[in-house]
Amino acid sequence: MGVERRQIPDRRLIPTKPLSLYALWGRRKSARREGEDINHYVDRYEPRYLFLISLILALCVLDAYFTLKIIDFGGKELNRLMFIFIYKKPISALVFKYLVTAVSIIFVLVHKDFVVFGKIKVSSLIYLIFSVYLTLVAYEALVFFNHIRVLSFNHTGL
Repeated sequence: MGVERRQIPDRRLIPTKPLSLYALWGRRKSARREGEDINHYVDRYEPRYLFLISLILALCVLDAYFTLKIIDFGGKELNRLMFIFIYKKPISALVFKYLVTAVSIIFVLVHKDFVVFGKIKVSSLIYLIFSVYLTLVAYEALVFFNHIRVLSFNHTGL
């Protein structure tokens, strides 16, 4: 064996930070070696995840909009924390809801290749969150447009 001539320690011994500059120009999109396919970070993410996250954030905004409109029609907020925010300052409720959703979904994205409870891949949570938001917004849209239809029916007197 030869003499070690490196001045700095082997960079592979220290894991890449999940939020690093390599996310801008890094090359790692998946595990490179066998046995590294779970519980690892990547530098680049597949476009499908970025698309899903964009949709989730758009659905978050729609959820907030429909929630405020339904409350204007006499509905109630069931989430106690959001109830307090909405009745004190609605704009702060919207900002808080969006930030919590954005930070949470980014955390899930960064850990997408991890496995929890021994068998559930974290990336599946992105699809679950999307499905839940889509269902919630569809329900709120149904309630909203049904109320609008009832109001217009009562207004025309038919």
